[in-house]
Order: sequence, then C-alpha cells, then structure tokens
Amino acid sequence: MEPIVTARHLQFAFGEGAARRAVLRDVNFEIRPGEIVILTGPSGSGKTTLLTLVGALRAMQSGSLHVLGRDLSGASEEVRRAVRREAGYIFQMHNLLPFLNARENVAMAFGEESTMPRPEQLRRADAVLDQVGLGARRHDRPSSLSGGQKQRVAIARALVHEPKLMLADEPTASLDKQSGQEAVHLLRDMARQRGCPILLVTHDSRILDVADRIVEFEDGQILAR
Repeated sequence: MEPIVTARHLQFAFGEGAARRAVLRDVNFEIRPGEIVILTGPSGSGKTTLLTLVGALRAMQSGSLHVLGRDLSGASEEVRRAVRREAGYIFQMHNLLPFLNARENVAMAFGEESTMPRPEQLRRADAVLDQVGLGARRHDRPSSLSGGQKQRVAIARALVHEPKLMLADEPTASLDKQSGQEAVHLLRDMARQRGCPILLVTHDSRILDVADRIVEFEDGQILAR
C-alpha cells in the first residue's frame, strides 16, 4: 500500500541570518496505512516541528512532503486546509472549551464549514463518547471531569469526523501513569479499528509499547528507525 505520509530531504529552520537555527535536517520519513509511529528524542530535537508540518499546521520550507495524497511543497492555504480537515489532532493540553459540555466539545471537530445537520453532529458525538466510555458524562462540562476523562473527550473529538491520519503531541504529559496508558491504548485501539495511522510525539517511555515503529530524533535528524 502507498504511504499516507512521505517526507524526502525535509529541512526546516527558525529565524534568519545569524539567528537562523536549523530544526529539521534532511529528514526522510514514511507512515503507512494503519501504522502507529512514535517520535522520541530530547526537547528541541525537531519532533513537534515535523508533526506540525505533516499536519499542515505550518508551511514547508525545503524538501518534499506528501500527506494524504497531497503535495505540501509550496502548497496553497486551500490545500493545507484540506489536509487539516482529513486529520485528527490531540495535544498535550486537551484544549476543551470550558463553556461547552463534552458532546458539544466533540461536535466542534466538524467545524463551521460542515454541511452536516447539527442533530447528526451531536448524534455522532454521542456515539464516539460511548466508545471512549464517557456516554454517561456527555452533558458534563470540563470542570467536572478528571484529567483522564478530559483527554478521552479530546480523543473522541479527534476521531468523530473519521480522520484518515491521527497526530498526537505529548498526549500523556499532563496525566498520571494509569490515565496516560489508558488514554493511549484507547487511542490505539480505536484508530486500528478504523484503519487510521497515528503519528505520536512523546517523552513518555511508559507508552512506547503501543508503537509499531519508534523513530528517534536528535538535533533535527533521525537516528534510528
């Protein structure tokens, strides 16, 4: 099967002139359908930068990058937006809106451009909350949920629109060991059920067992595959 993500000679730097700092150096990388890939390495090694480029959250500078059948090299904002619509995102902070309940937070994933009727959005949000074990808490706001429950809502939000690629940046950093492992194993199981590949950035050695492949970064380069 063709890769979902293919990066070739990818380079990226912050700043200009004497202040220019290379973050990615000649990165060659692939993710295949259904694969769970974990990026590890020291802070500042380029892991999150690669994640944001793959997710079309940041514009490319040099090299080639194909994601979900689209060429992101010099891509327009329209092309990058199309990639973002087909990806699911989970971050260290769950970023739930405090004035919305769980089902409303999950339904936010459909976005303002969605033509899906609101009742159908909420029905799908309820269904995925049931899958993550929070069906009974669908009307609760984030303030009444534990850290692990909030991250389950974030997982539901990332999966509700049936993404073709999941991107997770330090999803267990704010969770204790048990909650973190439960959240990541839940994400793995649900993504595998849907055949959705996952690219996950972490410093948490306790969750490495979910990976099909571990990619180690240091100083903007891949050390091992």
